[in-house]
Amino acid sequence: MNQVTCECGFQTRDAQEGPVVTAVLDHVRSDHPDLQGSVTPEVVRGWIEIVPD
Repeated sequence: MNQVTCECGFQTRDAQEGPVVTAVLDHVRSDHPDLQGSVTPEVVRGWIEIVPD
């Protein structure tokens, strides 16, 4: 499973990378708008951890 956990406690996981990237970008847009310009899909991919499902 691909997983990202935000410092604020938000967590998303999926078997595919794409939905995780989309969920994190949506989260940044809604909860951390000050970071929106600096958080790109490439940045999010660097945050993904592979965890057991």
